[in-house]
Formats: sequence, C-alpha cells, structure tokens
Amino acid sequence: MNCDSQPSGRVAHALEIHRSIAACSDHLTRNNDVHALTAALMLPCYQAQLGRLARAMNSVEKSELMSLLLPIDAG
Repeated sequence: MNCDSQPSGRVAHALEIHRSIAACSDHLTRNNDVHALTAALMLPCYQAQLGRLARAMNSVEKSELMSLLLPIDAG
C-alpha cells in the first residue's frame, strides 16, 4: 500500500478503534483525569470490538492493518 492509498473500510474502522484504545490508555495513565472513569469503562468495549473486527478480517486486511499500526506503535 502506498502513502496515497486509503485503508479499506474494515481497516479504517480498526484504526479508529485502535486510536480510541490508545486514548483510553492515556487517560488511565493520568489517573486523575476527569475522563479516567469513562476510559476505564470503555476500554474493554473497544478491545472487544477490535477483536471481533480482527476476526472478521481476511489476511490481506490483517496485513494492511499491521503495516499501518507498526509505525503508530513505534512512535
């Protein structure tokens, strides 16, 4: 996939969920943030949603997702 390509629908949705998981984790690490309780409640929901979505993906979508997540997780 080149830089000008847009991720497929399920991959784009998985990326959105991944960002939500990261945001929840960030709020939880601050612990005194007013959104920490909401993050604690939502994190398992996002994780379950991402798991279901990943199981529904084909191998091409999974490869695309992993190639997009590696730069996010490394940075």
